[in-house]
Amino acid sequence: MSAALPAQLDAGQGLETQVVDTWSMPAWVVLSLLIAAAVYVLAIYLHERGAAGLPTKLFLAGVRLSLVALVLLMLYGWVRERHRTDLPDVVIVVDDSASMALEDYYDDEQLRAELSRRVTQSGFDAPTRFDLARWLLLGESSDLLERLRGRYHVKFYFVGESARVQAGDENESLAEKVRRQEPEQQQSRLGKGLRDVIEAQRGRPTAAIILLSDGVTTEGRSLTEAAEYARLKSIPIFAVGLGNDQSPRDLRVNDLLVDDVVFVGDVVNFDFKLSGSGYQGESVTVRLREEGSRNVLAEQQVTVGGDGQSQPVRITYRPPHKGDFKYVVEVDSLEGEADDSNNRQMRQVSVRDETIRVLLVQAYPNYEYRFLKPLLERQVKSDEAGGGKSIELSVVLQEAGEGYSEQDESARIGFPVSREELFRFDVILFGDVDPSEFTTSMLENLAAFVKERGGGVVFMAGPRYTPLAYRNTPLAELMPIDLNTVTMPNPAANIEQSTPVRPTRLGLISPQMQLADSPVESAEIWRRLPGVYWMLDAPDRKPAARVLAEHPTRTGSDGSNLPIIMLYYVGAGKVIFHATDETFQWRFRAGDAYFGRYWIQTIRYLSRSKLLGQNRAAELTADREEYRHDETVRLRLRFFDDRQAPPEDDGVTIVLERQGGRRQQVNLRRDAASRGIFEGAVANLVEGTYRTWVASPTFEGNPPAFRFAVVAPPGEHARMEMDSTELRRAANASRGEFYDIATVDKLLGDLPRGRQVRIQSLPPTHVWSLPNLPTLFDIWLLPAAFVGLIVLEWLLRKRAGML
Repeated sequence: MSAALPAQLDAGQGLETQVVDTWSMPAWVVLSLLIAAAVYVLAIYLHERGAAGLPTKLFLAGVRLSLVALVLLMLYGWVRERHRTDLPDVVIVVDDSASMALEDYYDDEQLRAELSRRVTQSGFDAPTRFDLARWLLLGESSDLLERLRGRYHVKFYFVGESARVQAGDENESLAEKVRRQEPEQQQSRLGKGLRDVIEAQRGRPTAAIILLSDGVTTEGRSLTEAAEYARLKSIPIFAVGLGNDQSPRDLRVNDLLVDDVVFVGDVVNFDFKLSGSGYQGESVTVRLREEGSRNVLAEQQVTVGGDGQSQPVRITYRPPHKGDFKYVVEVDSLEGEADDSNNRQMRQVSVRDETIRVLLVQAYPNYEYRFLKPLLERQVKSDEAGGGKSIELSVVLQEAGEGYSEQDESARIGFPVSREELFRFDVILFGDVDPSEFTTSMLENLAAFVKERGGGVVFMAGPRYTPLAYRNTPLAELMPIDLNTVTMPNPAANIEQSTPVRPTRLGLISPQMQLADSPVESAEIWRRLPGVYWMLDAPDRKPAARVLAEHPTRTGSDGSNLPIIMLYYVGAGKVIFHATDETFQWRFRAGDAYFGRYWIQTIRYLSRSKLLGQNRAAELTADREEYRHDETVRLRLRFFDDRQAPPEDDGVTIVLERQGGRRQQVNLRRDAASRGIFEGAVANLVEGTYRTWVASPTFEGNPPAFRFAVVAPPGEHARMEMDSTELRRAANASRGEFYDIATVDKLLGDLPRGRQVRIQSLPPTHVWSLPNLPTLFDIWLLPAAFVGLIVLEWLLRKRAGML
């Protein structure tokens, strides 16, 4: 008997077949009977008389034994039992986070070329990690998805920020959905997504999970945690690592710093950090240009350091025109670079051509005065600024004769008496000045000009008065040196040997000390400049003083070289101190080229507060400008003059406003160690750009303000190499396997068969039933074979004379 073949199987269904017997006799009994029958038949035929030879007798014995086996087959009743089954699930999980869009660089050139060829032949753009996954699933040479469908019920998920199940429908097949999908998820929550997939398989027979990913998890539980849960559910994970587990070849421009507001013609320093991986020792070009322009404003060759090492780089530029400009610092993309979006950074700089009000004070017309005064009087604005003076100079010459102020339009009769009049100036150049013509209030006003108003002062030491004559005055607080240990050169000594002014490392990178367009050229100019003959010895400097230039050989009490040019921050302002009044020596054979550049840049540097246009009584800052959403923002308000700080310990209130969002108030409390510092902290801020300003106490003009940003966690490009270690660990923890792109062809053969669930039993068929043959033939097959064997044996026996 035979039954019709089952109807065509539905998707996800299989056919399970097994052979069973209908006779209860043990197999060992049947085997014993066959052995006994074989011995008996062979013995009969070998001893039977006749003309037949041994081969014929053995053949006849075989025919007789076939008859015995045929009888036993009919007695045993072997049949094929067939069952329609639900195939076990294989779950394909594809990582579609943004890191999967990376195209890895492989050192093996042949492998790179082969992957590129296979991926492009399959209709994809480039061998990115995601396109490698699509090639494995859909490419003609691999076609993993279609081959799996022949053995399993296939389920498909994309996993990035979450796990999303995919299925074909009447409008679009699963393959088309895979082709259309792009890796744009901004987070990789692989561990959570994989656990959600396992939970969704509850109650389903699951042979394995195939994970195609780079293994990078940016947030949430790890892959190994999910894999341990998969082992409890007896679901092995077969992980296919896509990407290169070596650090990707990458160049990065980070931490670009530049002044927001500068003067036309100023040296503007673009300081940034260049880091890279995979390019150690290679030379790259970093460039400065305007946004939207191809013109290179400045460039520099840099040798890339070791992997992960950040090296500081500085590009200098002198903007020739005023206006608001967006400057871009960029580095060329090199072969095999994984991501060139971090090769550039942009900052906006406001270039202005303002008039600076300068007061030059000197007791007598020494050479420094004689060359500095006409230099400053000649400074004019650029034509685009409408001409006019870029420096509005006022001069106080204490020993000038009668009528001098009437003959010189820049001359004043005396030093400003009132604070308001003094505060109209931006920079004061204080030479060798006789203190006898100053009242105590005038000196106090000058100190307040620096500390409170935020003005800048240059003190130039001289042989008569400055600085020793001001030892016990309010100006002593502005000096960066200890006036008690200062010594003057012997006035009777004949000094024949000049002293070179040697910039320190800090001096070489300070903007006012840049005498050329690059630090290297500037250092060479300083080396060639003529030295000075007269200078005072200031062996002891205050802790916060910064030395910009020093004596090359003479040292102070602490062993450090004697300072010649110093920078000192006092309150809201800045002080530059010269231990000499002979910078005019730099004019030798150069005119005003270097002498003029140094003084104009110094004046502009000291007047930067004028450009900022903000109140300088206090400064509001945070510990940095960018935070993650789970980090605490620490805010700090510093009063430059402690006397202006509110008396209450909680007397400062700031307003915190998220762009496009709500405002909130935050109280700052006084620091225990300083009366003028108030601090506070804000936590659990959502992502966005924030502006904060002081609401209480009130300030004249604009209150101190600060901007910062709260950003998402590091994200997809925080780690760009494939995490093969985590993928391998997850595969081992779940009792699965790990494959890379070179061994993935073994995947299909290694997958377990899984457990099939029977959903329908089909009619059984005899083991001798042949497909596509009529049922009548199936019924008479064994009897016909039995009769045929008997007839064959009789004919052979008759022929051999054995009847």
